[in-house]
Amino acid sequence: MREYLFYLPLLLLLSLTLQVENRIDVNAQEEQEEEELEVGTAQEEEVGAEEAELVPTEEYEPYKPIEQMIKVGITAFSILLLVLSISAYRKTRLKAIVYAAIAFGLFALQIFFNYLEDSVEGFETPYNDVVMLGITLAILVLFFMAIVRKR
Repeated sequence: MREYLFYLPLLLLLSLTLQVENRIDVNAQEEQEEEELEVGTAQEEEVGAEEAELVPTEEYEPYKPIEQMIKVGITAFSILLLVLSISAYRKTRLKAIVYAAIAFGLFALQIFFNYLEDSVEGFETPYNDVVMLGITLAILVLFFMAIVRKR
């Protein structure tokens, strides 16, 4: 039964990821259709004057989906390490494992927020960099405590 409980958060995370990606794909497709319509209208207006030149407004990022899937994989793996750390703590009761487990959880949270920042347009805020750097510092401090702290 415990093994199946482990897969529940992963399925939830995967479901959320797919929903976000599908919504982003729909929004991107709608925006692309609107841009094509605008470019077509502009070209029709300029046909008599000069040749219409298409200037891309945004850089094309062919590796963006691969990058997003790697982020999802990192998040899933860090959640797996969190679950394994909690399991190890239950067996050994070592305080150092608690620090490592919290660090793995923060790492999963950090990568997930990074993924959302890249995927969801409204998720970008001015203080995201400060929060991400704070999480990174907390992860490093927790791993340091896990190594140095004595029983």
